[in-house]
Amino acid sequence: MAYENYPLEPGVAPTVIADADAEPARWKKRHAPLTGIVLSGGGARGAYEAGVIRYIRDELPPRVRAHARFEIICGTSVGAINACFLAANAHAPELQGRALAEVWERLRIEGVYKVGWRELMHLPRFLLGSQGRGELDDVVGPGRLGGLLNTAPLEQLVRRGTRWANITRNLENGDLHGLCINATHLASGMTHSFVQVRGKQPPRWSTDPQVTARFGTIGPEHALASAAIPWIFPCVDIGGDVYCDGGLKLNTPISPALRLGADRIMVIGLRAKGESSDSGLVPPTGVDQSPSAPFLLGKILNALLSDRTEYDLQRLERFNALIEAGEKAFGDGFTDALANAMEHRRGQPYRKVEALMIQPGEDVAAVAAKHARIGSVVSRAGGVVGPLIRRIAGAGGEREGDLLSYLLFDGEYASDLVAMGMRDADAMRQRLIDFFAV
Repeated sequence: MAYENYPLEPGVAPTVIADADAEPARWKKRHAPLTGIVLSGGGARGAYEAGVIRYIRDELPPRVRAHARFEIICGTSVGAINACFLAANAHAPELQGRALAEVWERLRIEGVYKVGWRELMHLPRFLLGSQGRGELDDVVGPGRLGGLLNTAPLEQLVRRGTRWANITRNLENGDLHGLCINATHLASGMTHSFVQVRGKQPPRWSTDPQVTARFGTIGPEHALASAAIPWIFPCVDIGGDVYCDGGLKLNTPISPALRLGADRIMVIGLRAKGESSDSGLVPPTGVDQSPSAPFLLGKILNALLSDRTEYDLQRLERFNALIEAGEKAFGDGFTDALANAMEHRRGQPYRKVEALMIQPGEDVAAVAAKHARIGSVVSRAGGVVGPLIRRIAGAGGEREGDLLSYLLFDGEYASDLVAMGMRDADAMRQRLIDFFAV
C-alpha cells in the first residue's frame, strides 16, 4: 500500500491513501449479495459516519470483517464527500475507517472555510445581490457562486484528499459496483443523481419526475456541489448548471442504492434517535418571541436538510413483508412474477432487501455547543471565525447548537462524534455481525 502526505492547508490532516495497483483483498467474495452503504448529509456531523465505518473495519471479528464489503456507495452533502473517499479506497477496505477518521480528527476550521474582514466587507453585496459573480468567487475558484463563507480550503481538501482516478479503477477491477452522489439543480429544483457504474450499460433510474440521473465520471466538483449548504457555502457550476446541497430533496439516498442493485443496505443517519425533522423547527419548550438569528438559521437548516429515512425504511419493510406473505401463499414463483410485472412499470423489480440503520444515540447539537464554548476551539480558528463561534455559542447555550453542529469542522468535536459513532455501532454489534454474516 502507498501512503502519501499532500501539502494541504495548515492544520489539515495528511491523508492515508491506498494504491489501487496493490493486490486486491484476499478475503473478497465474488458471488455474495451486493451490499450498499448510504451516507446522510449534515455538515460537520459527518464525522459520525467515520466513527461507524472505523468500528466496522477495526472492531468486528475478523471473520465478519471479511464479509463487510460496500460495493454500492451512495451519499449526499457531507455524506457525498465521505462516499467518494470510501469509493476511492474500495480496494483497501482495511484502511477506510482509520484513514477517514484521521482526516476528520485532524481538521481545523481554517482548513475548511474562512471568514475574514474581506468576506465581511462583501456581506452587504451578498445579501442585497450583485450582477455577475462576486469577488469572493475569484478567491474560492471559478464556478463557485455566492455563499457567505470562503470555502477555498475545503475545495483543496476535497481535491487532494481523495485519489479520484481510483474510483474508475476500482469499478473496472470489481472492487466497486457503483457510486452515486446527489445535488440539487438550482434552476429546476430537481435532484440530480450523479452516477458512476461498472460497465457501459447504466441501470434504469427513478420514475420520480423530481429526480434524474446523470451518468459519467464523478469528480471533486460533484462532491462539492452536493455539500454546498444553501446560503452558507458557495453553489457550484458544473457544465453550465448550478447546484447546491443535495440534502434539500434527498438527504439520505436509499432509493439510488436500490436502483444500483443493492441486496442489503446499511444506512448511517446523522439525526439522533427520536429526532423528527417535522418537529425540528419548534422545540417542545416553545420558542422565545425574539429568537436569535443563529437559533433560527440552525432550525432552518434542520428543516431544509430534511430526513425521510425512517419513512423510507418502513416502506422497505412493508415491501419485504408483502413478498414474504406472497411466497407463503403462492410459493417461490410469486416473487419472480411480481418482479417481472413491476420491473416493466417502474424500471426495477421488487425484491427483498435487508436494511440496517445506525444513528446517533445522543444529541449532536449539544455536543457541538459544548465544544464551541471551549477556549481551545476558539483559539484555533483563524480570522474572525473564533469570535463568531464564541458569540454564537454564548447567545443561547445549547439552543444554538443546531447551527454549530453543521459548521464546527474542528478536530476535537469530530473526535467526539467519531467516538459516538463507534459506541453506537458497538451497541448494535450483534446486529452488525448478523448483517454481514454472508
